[in-house]
Amino acid sequence: MKVLVIGSTGYLGHWVGASLTEAGYQVVEVSRRGHARHGTGLAGDVTATGLGLGPKELAELSDVAAVVSCFGSVDWDADPSRLVNLHVTGTRNVLDTAAGLPGVRRVVHTSSLLALGRAEGLVGNRELAVGQSFRNWYEYAKYRAEAVARRESRVPVSIVRFGPLLGPAPAGLVPRTGGPLQALPTLLQGMPLILERGGRYPVYAGDVAVAGQVIAELATRPGEVPEVCTYFDPARPTLARVLHELCRPWNVVPRLVEGGTRGGGRPVRWLQRQAARRLGLGAGALEYTSPLPDLDPAVLDTLPRPVPAERPGYLSATADLLRDTRRVLLPVDAEVSHR
Repeated sequence: MKVLVIGSTGYLGHWVGASLTEAGYQVVEVSRRGHARHGTGLAGDVTATGLGLGPKELAELSDVAAVVSCFGSVDWDADPSRLVNLHVTGTRNVLDTAAGLPGVRRVVHTSSLLALGRAEGLVGNRELAVGQSFRNWYEYAKYRAEAVARRESRVPVSIVRFGPLLGPAPAGLVPRTGGPLQALPTLLQGMPLILERGGRYPVYAGDVAVAGQVIAELATRPGEVPEVCTYFDPARPTLARVLHELCRPWNVVPRLVEGGTRGGGRPVRWLQRQAARRLGLGAGALEYTSPLPDLDPAVLDTLPRPVPAERPGYLSATADLLRDTRRVLLPVDAEVSHR
């Protein structure tokens, strides 16, 4: 069975390709440079019609049975129009290309729990448009992309949502924007972060290696698979615990300051912005200043079984890697996982 992986050279894409290859599947990887970590590589562009592939290359994909879409920018501070165009236009182009390949029987679209924005009440896998507002353009872009995937009727689409993914990978692939890792340089300098309830709420983190296996299983499992499913570490580590684990390799205890709540007092985000100005922090130092939507525990029940167990210490192992390669000391650049 041949699987086309788009965004294969990114953090999650690396583990998708590794899982498929280990299971014995033939992998074709599309990235901007055409490099392949697993299988064969094609140079393409998700913002171009036909992914920027020529007729000969598309003909060679006629026997592809499944398409995995895990491209995207994780830079929350990127230009809004570019961010939305990448995710929305890119998703349309992936679906158009998949629908034109005669052998494709399934597309797996990688979404995010952040597509739910500031949704109120208990949220399950079925919900998407629930009258939510969005904290940043990344959330809106992921919402729009998932809406496009849900409307696809030419080819079956399975959507899987993730929270922040952590765990070791080749050092250059670990993204330091758009998640808890973005706060790491700040915390290691002893600067405080103002969080609602001091970060004592689940951030729905997960092991990136398990996420890769979940996607590989969705892409290759015979028969029906869930239309929408969600993966995160069932232990539900809180944001405070995640940040403590990330700082552990440096023997640093993060300064997490309890801010106001949505029920009263000044909003946490306002306090964080004021602190950022005084301390010289970037606007996107940490966007998880308030809890994510309240997820129905049953969202995990739709995952293909058996779900692999998380690797012990996957949280702090991420920071171990960054410490050993000194990446945390370098400037954070925009990182796009479809490169």
